[in-house]
Amino acid sequence: MAARHKAIKAILEVGHASEWNDDHISDFTDEVTDEDMLLGAAVTASWDTAQTSGGSAPVWSVVGAAGQGHAFVVLNTGGATGNISSMRHKLGGAASNITSPDDLPVVTCALEVAAVHTSGTVAEWGLFASATSPFTANQAGAYFRVNNGQLYAVCGTGAAETATLIGAYDQYAQYRVEVNSADVRFYVDSMTTPAATITTNRPAVDLTMKVSVISANDVDSTLRLDAVGLQRLRKK
Repeated sequence: MAARHKAIKAILEVGHASEWNDDHISDFTDEVTDEDMLLGAAVTASWDTAQTSGGSAPVWSVVGAAGQGHAFVVLNTGGATGNISSMRHKLGGAASNITSPDDLPVVTCALEVAAVHTSGTVAEWGLFASATSPFTANQAGAYFRVNNGQLYAVCGTGAAETATLIGAYDQYAQYRVEVNSADVRFYVDSMTTPAATITTNRPAVDLTMKVSVISANDVDSTLRLDAVGLQRLRKK
């Protein structure tokens, strides 16, 4: 449910009843928001971890010194090449797609790339077709990828994909994927200026939020997910 706040008035500025009414309506047709701060509850309450393979299932944990730590959901692969740790959002208690591209979904993650190998594709997060296995080619979705130490924006249809280089990734950042009717925009920390905009291979199937990491060259890979949220703007 979205609380709309459109009219912003300066002190002593005259307002109108229509602005007041519009400004205080919870509008189900305009926006639906799903936020998960990942604090306290078991990960499996809202997330499915069945696509984890060989690695450790994502688990809520406090990282840092006693009394000074920070709570994350930690995805860890272990050292064997090809191990995967993965989590995808549930719907009605089971793994499922939760939004359509026609909803114009926006997913935002606060995430730390704690340890990954500098060679190969090692991490991906954003919107994906739920049933698709992590790290397979041409996944249907709109998401971020870490490959060869670089951050990419990716759009895929399931048959083809477009990957746009953004550059070196920050260890900790906020990442946003915004699916629009004609393009998909990717943001890193700045939520006003896209780091990449892709107009080809926009996904056309239902999607869910998913975060995955894979080990390469027998090097342990770790992601730490701080918070994640989904907005479905539902505007044509």
